[in-house]
Amino acid sequence: MTADRLRQIHDVTDNFFFWQGLRWIPMGAALLGSAAALSPNLPIPNSLRTWIALPMFVVALWLSTSVLGRYYARHFGRVRGDPSRHVTRTSVKWLIVYPGIIVAMLVDAKLGPPLVVSSLAFALAIEAYRESTGGGRWHYLVAAIGLVAFSVLPLFGVVQTGKHALTPLIGIVGLIYIVGGVLDHRELVRVLSPIQGEERVASL
Repeated sequence: MTADRLRQIHDVTDNFFFWQGLRWIPMGAALLGSAAALSPNLPIPNSLRTWIALPMFVVALWLSTSVLGRYYARHFGRVRGDPSRHVTRTSVKWLIVYPGIIVAMLVDAKLGPPLVVSSLAFALAIEAYRESTGGGRWHYLVAAIGLVAFSVLPLFGVVQTGKHALTPLIGIVGLIYIVGGVLDHRELVRVLSPIQGEERVASL
């Protein structure tokens, strides 16, 4: 086994949870459903919009953690992570990335700048996520570039600025969750399947 191959396997197993892409699909579907429920084009009373979206996230959380967690444990086994290796990522995520996204959404909603600041925040968050969870997966880089492009669309009159841009942005992020999740899962299978095959040969 080459050094590059060993490094790739290490990158995946060291960030095993984050490569289990099927887990992200229910959340992506919930985000898409929420964007649809929040759309002003649907004749839904404002008082019901949140109550329509909330159950979707509850179901998504159950599918991601319980159902798909068992699926990955059954098909790929379990990896005991070393939390000390991810202290920096965890700190940056909770102290910088998530607060930054919230602040950006508040700026869009309250100030209505000429750019969609939230889209730029999500683009930076996605690239930071890719780099901090083993690299590779160039589809996230494509997604980040797409979000940067979306952020400047108000300058050309393609989308509205401010809070009106947040609903389509939520839908786009949901789509990224779904597509990224499918591609992550395919990459996980590609990287780890040869190991499983080698283990079967070694056991004969």
